[in-house]
Parts: sequence; C-alpha cells; structure tokens
Amino acid sequence: MTTSDRRTNGEILLVDAVCWGDAYPVDHPLRSVRGWFEPHLSPLPGARPIRTVSAESDLSSEPGPDVAGVVISGSPRDAWNDDPVNSALCRLIERCAARAIPFLGVCYGHQILGRALGAKVARHPLGWELGNVDIRLTESGTASSLFQGFPQNFTALQSHADAVLELPRGCQLLATGVHTEIQSFSDGGSLFGVQFHPETRAEILRFLWTPRLERWRGQIGFDIDQRLTTFEDAPIAAQVLDRFVHCIAL
Repeated sequence: MTTSDRRTNGEILLVDAVCWGDAYPVDHPLRSVRGWFEPHLSPLPGARPIRTVSAESDLSSEPGPDVAGVVISGSPRDAWNDDPVNSALCRLIERCAARAIPFLGVCYGHQILGRALGAKVARHPLGWELGNVDIRLTESGTASSLFQGFPQNFTALQSHADAVLELPRGCQLLATGVHTEIQSFSDGGSLFGVQFHPETRAEILRFLWTPRLERWRGQIGFDIDQRLTTFEDAPIAAQVLDRFVHCIAL
C-alpha cells in the first residue's frame, strides 16, 4: 500500500492502555475503550475500520503497513514510570515519527508523547484536575488542523493527576488552561497530544470514578462527590477526534 493509499484507505490503530479492576463489571456497556472512541473516529469513505490492540501486547511490529494513524488512550498508568509498557509505547511513537504516520495521544497518551519527545512528565504540582475545564487555543492552536473550526475557548472533560510539565523542544503549544498549562501540543504537524478527554462523556467519567470515591474522598482538594454531579458532556472537545481523522488524509 502506498503512502497515499494508506492515508485514504488505511486503518486507525487504537492502543487501549486502560487497566480494569474488579470493581468494573466485564459486561458493563461503558467498559469499552473502543466504544468510547469509535463514535468519534469515523473513518473516511472506503477506509478500514478501527483496529484495537492492548498496550500490554507486543507492539514491536506496529504500526503495520496498513496503519494510517495511531491513537493511544488514557490510562490509570503513570507515564513517568520506567516500565516495559511505557518504553514500548515511546518506541511506537518514535516509529510513527520516523514514518510520518499521524499520531494522537489522549491524557496518558499525551503524557507518553511528551516523554518520548524528551519533556518532563510527573505528578501535577497542583494535584488532580477533574471534570469540565475551560480550554483556550493559542495562536498556533487556532492555526492547527487539529482544531480547525474551533472557537478559541471551549470546555473539555478532564481526569488526570499527572501532566506534561514542559513543552518538548521544537514543539508548538496548541491549547492551554489555568490548572494545566500544556493542554495540547504538536510536533511537526503529525504528532499531537491532548491532555483532556475528547472521547469521554459525562456518564463514562462517572462510571470510572464512582468505584474510586472511597479511595480518594478527603484526599483531593475539592468535594469529589459533589464534583461528580457537575460533569457535563463536552461536544466541541469531541470534535478533536474527527479533526484527527481528517489530518490523516492531508
């Protein structure tokens, strides 16, 4: 498959990095990373469907010859840990960069991208960011194909304790926020990261957080029970995934 054919007819590789605990029933309809992303990663006409692989699988042959774009999901993992999964994902990103295959990292995937590009990734010094958060596009973000047609200010759902704490060398800051400065960045127009969750709906975030309430209640600098009642869908942020698909075809 030629590069042109791959971009118009190839598949999107979704790397599922979520680790599920026993508190999440296997048969629950919201326990599906593919189900979160698929409604928003609508393939181009004639393109192959999304292919999902686990972050714990052997990724040494990825991205394969038919892969047009790669997405790494969020995860409860810490991107700054030195472990085999993080190392394998960094190498996957390096291969995407070398072959100019469009890449999008979401939350943990955004942090892995920052790490792969040499930036500092660590616990956020201000602690957890959870719920609907105001996002502001920079001048580079307004001009980026990832945010084409977006208003300069919009809201997005967040759920993270870690962050990319410095912009990787040579990258462009695309979006920022009050709590977390680096909300989105890109490298060379083909590697993108977003700290927020464009794939997440309010009901998904509540599903993920309800079993965690006992652990975190009283340990976060806000009323977590009350915060869960305020989650709202963020349809503008969800358009990032649609824009990424169109970036693939450029």
